[in-house]
Amino acid sequence: MRSHGRMVCHSRKHMRCFSLTGTSSGAFTPRTQASTSRYGSLFMDGQSGYAQRVTKNRERPPVALEIDAIFHPHSIAVVGASANPDTPGYDYVRSLQEFGYKGRIYPVNPKGGEILGLPAFASLRDISGGADYVISCIPNAYILDLVRDCAAAGVKALQLFTGRFSETGRADDAALEDGLRETAADAGVRLIGPNCMGLLYPELGISFRTDMSRKPGPIGFLSQSGNLLFELTHFGESRGLRFSKAISYGNALDLNECAFLEYFADDAETRVVGAYIEGVRDGRAFIQALGRAASKKPTVVLKGGRTDAGGRTAVSHTAALAGSAAVWDAAVRQSGAIRVETVEELIDTLIASAYMKRPVESNPADRSSRPRLAMVGAGGGRSVLTADLCEELGLLVPPLPNDVEAKVAEKAPDLAGWVTNPVDQSILAGSGLGGGQVLEWLDESPDIDMLVGNIGEPWAFGRPNGEAIVRRVTERFIEVAAKTKKPFAVVLGPSDYGHEDRWRFISEARERLVEAGVAVFPSVERAVRTLARLAG
Repeated sequence: MRSHGRMVCHSRKHMRCFSLTGTSSGAFTPRTQASTSRYGSLFMDGQSGYAQRVTKNRERPPVALEIDAIFHPHSIAVVGASANPDTPGYDYVRSLQEFGYKGRIYPVNPKGGEILGLPAFASLRDISGGADYVISCIPNAYILDLVRDCAAAGVKALQLFTGRFSETGRADDAALEDGLRETAADAGVRLIGPNCMGLLYPELGISFRTDMSRKPGPIGFLSQSGNLLFELTHFGESRGLRFSKAISYGNALDLNECAFLEYFADDAETRVVGAYIEGVRDGRAFIQALGRAASKKPTVVLKGGRTDAGGRTAVSHTAALAGSAAVWDAAVRQSGAIRVETVEELIDTLIASAYMKRPVESNPADRSSRPRLAMVGAGGGRSVLTADLCEELGLLVPPLPNDVEAKVAEKAPDLAGWVTNPVDQSILAGSGLGGGQVLEWLDESPDIDMLVGNIGEPWAFGRPNGEAIVRRVTERFIEVAAKTKKPFAVVLGPSDYGHEDRWRFISEARERLVEAGVAVFPSVERAVRTLARLAG
């Protein structure tokens, strides 16, 4: 099921779906009356209907435009900023500084003073001109006052690192979350979170940690977990996993997965959409948003909370209602998105979607439609194991095509009838025929649909000129990758060799492949499984 409509989920007491062309409450105008809380002086007038009267007279822009404005703030205020390095308020200010954010950074702390070389403001109202985007690091007891203060100061978006709402399972915390939802809706302040890390936008230098990837990439990512974004960066960056934009959105009290999927579907900086989701409140709207994203760009989804144990954990993490795994799987298939089950699969599939040609979709039940895979660079045992795995995953491993066999016989007559698919690299040794040449012939053959090139560094390192062999094969594979119109996965093992010189060399070779825009995998198994996953 695909939808080209512009529908976005909004969290209210019961999740509903609104057209992006509809109207609702808008931004707040500044007030002057103030009161005080622990975080600083807060704008309050004590009139619960005031915000509602003001915002009902304004038309809110489409949610996609609101999210785009959130990603492009001219100024960011960190409420609860601190000079204590062990606090989140310190981390946010430091991350923005070190990541290279070019806008204005306003630490807000009732004590004033200076934080990381910046003047600290006692409250938002002390900031001349206000702030476009506010990050909350204060206790939840003061959050309603902060929302009212944001509204009075003209702040359009509030991101809450602040947690301890419905995810705790306590009735009073859930009631506070309900109050937060209603107060923000009345005030016209959009919420990200609560219980989230917020924005990552390398192009503008926005990050919630200093060690996230600073190189922009093609992947837009939405995640209910901030820690998962850390993992993707730390385990995927060396293979080229880089973000155009990403957002950790936590409990999804207001802006949620539907809104972010819609946004990334149309974002010009995003070519691939990825998501980690623990639960949704409106399944129908979610399927529509996911289907629209998947119809425009490769869209990869990892679901948390598929089991009873995982579901319980999801509730305590982001208050997510996990739902039935079977229903979820059917919904993702219906939408046309790609479902993965582990972080490793998520990384592999995002990288493949970003850097590989998309395989022709197949019907596993129809053998004639199954993709035909060829691999070069395997040893004898690896060839056997790869052929087995491909068949188990629904990929065909045909014999060497006739046109390629003829070229092998012409170039290396002694190998005629011996070389088969997968191509055993050791057979080619000393023949004058290299694996790169065979791979190129396989690429040209109409009888092959997808390719795997295994650099085979364990074998090469046993040779006197091992590093030279790896360099030569790497460059040859890069040449093939630049020309091919077929999905092409390169295998280069992980950098966990016992010899420091070897793992450093492998890291450099991998970096060379990534710079050339080649999809690199740490094992043949992961490469083949990813190709099968993309083929459907």
